[in-house]
Amino acid sequence: GLPKAAHVSHLKSIMCLSFYELVGASSRDVVYLALPLYHMAGSLLGIVGWATCVLKEKFSASQFWDDCRAEGVTVFQYIGELCRFLVNQPQRPVEREHGLRLAVGSGLRPDTWRGFLRRFGAVRIVETYGMSEGNVTLFNYTG
Repeated sequence: GLPKAAHVSHLKSIMCLSFYELVGASSRDVVYLALPLYHMAGSLLGIVGWATCVLKEKFSASQFWDDCRAEGVTVFQYIGELCRFLVNQPQRPVEREHGLRLAVGSGLRPDTWRGFLRRFGAVRIVETYGMSEGNVTLFNYTG
């Protein structure tokens, strides 16, 4: 549906800034972001002030790995469907030749998770829930 307003406190905004550090990201990382900036996942989690961010106006599954190689992407901010789109692309010989080491997001189905790892290699996936207006945030820290 259409975007809906959510009350986000200043404290929640500050806590979002430290989320990537909690999951092992650093200032040396390059974050790939194709999510809309009006969504909290895109604006508060995707735009981190201490790392380089590659902003894409529109997600393209067929260009994703080429973009990752060209820009030196190490972290991918996703919504589950983006990973499914990648897994459903025709296989290419160079799809394991990338520097992606961390994928963070929500909505990744178990079959897509397994297919993503099997096909694209050892990428650490951190699944989150409740990052927006929830009082409690959960994330799968251990994978």
